[in-house]
Amino acid sequence: MLIKFFIMILAAIIFTAPASANEIWQPEIRIGILSGVNQVELKLSAPCVMLDSATRKILKKFAANEIFSVEFDELKSNSVEIRAENTLLKDLIATIDGKKFFGGVRIDKKNNSLTVINLAPVEEYLRGVVSKEMSPSFHVEALKAQAIAARCFTLKNRERHQAEGFDLCANVHCQIFGGADSAHPLTDEAIKATRGEILLLEGQIADTNFHTDSGGMTENVSEVWGTYSAHLQAVEELEKNTDPWKKEFSLDDFSRIIGGNLGKLQEINLSPLEIGKAAPDRSISGRVRSAQFVGSKNNVQLKGTELRSKFSLPSTLFNIKISGNKIIFEGYGHGHGVGMSQNGANAYAKHGWDYKKILAHYYRNTILKKLY
Repeated sequence: MLIKFFIMILAAIIFTAPASANEIWQPEIRIGILSGVNQVELKLSAPCVMLDSATRKILKKFAANEIFSVEFDELKSNSVEIRAENTLLKDLIATIDGKKFFGGVRIDKKNNSLTVINLAPVEEYLRGVVSKEMSPSFHVEALKAQAIAARCFTLKNRERHQAEGFDLCANVHCQIFGGADSAHPLTDEAIKATRGEILLLEGQIADTNFHTDSGGMTENVSEVWGTYSAHLQAVEELEKNTDPWKKEFSLDDFSRIIGGNLGKLQEINLSPLEIGKAAPDRSISGRVRSAQFVGSKNNVQLKGTELRSKFSLPSTLFNIKISGNKIIFEGYGHGHGVGMSQNGANAYAKHGWDYKKILAHYYRNTILKKLY
């Protein structure tokens, strides 16, 4: 309901504003950059003011490219924002402890230290995300699909870190974010070409999970996180048995890692891997639901996701075998397998698909809409 309300408000602004304003306006995102620090050094590319976040009172003014520090002991306000006087936020560059970011800065006093937050328009935020999440060497249509997936995640997960005072973090928990230093001409082109475009599912911004490589078939979301969604269902890829990998462990190390007082491993009960064929212990994509390990002291049964976590496996699309005094995992793909396979999207793009067809393949039943 909140997402529907958000979309209605955005639509009202878009359809009542002049065309020139539509080309400028976009939502603003707060990205957590630093926390637990006592001071931070800043420089902004245009004349700026420091505002009290609560009262909006101007506290200080800074010249363009003036280097200054904000220290915990000297900061009187609980929260301040540094914004340009006459420059659009999207055109401002903030240097935070030597690293460049698009937009302005917010600094909160929290837990006896400072939390430093980048205030960035969505499209400029994406310029620091897309090139970190997908290689700029990929086909431009795959990059466009990635830009839309990242934009959907951004808008759907606003306030994910509300308790910490910002929307999104800068690491893999949200999306990997490298700031202005990560911007690349090819990913910038993809972001610009899809400006404001999102995927909707039943009137709400769709979850657009993505991963590196499915191995040959993506996975039903219910198999990974136990929830059903009509748009995150297993789909076949153009290529199968992609991104092959292999990991070996000694029997002693395997028994120690697996736990459960297994003793010496004697037998593994797991159906052979066949991509696209389900079994009681495998999903429709072939990923391991569970496997049983028969030991000299005990039997242990683990889910595929548990095995992946315990042994740091690239995916749950694998076979296991005993070879001498070793256990060998051999599999395909990289990541959870839900939603868009980035390597798969690139393969389809090279095969002639545009980004709209790629998105429709991986996110079934969604509608592509230009939000702003």
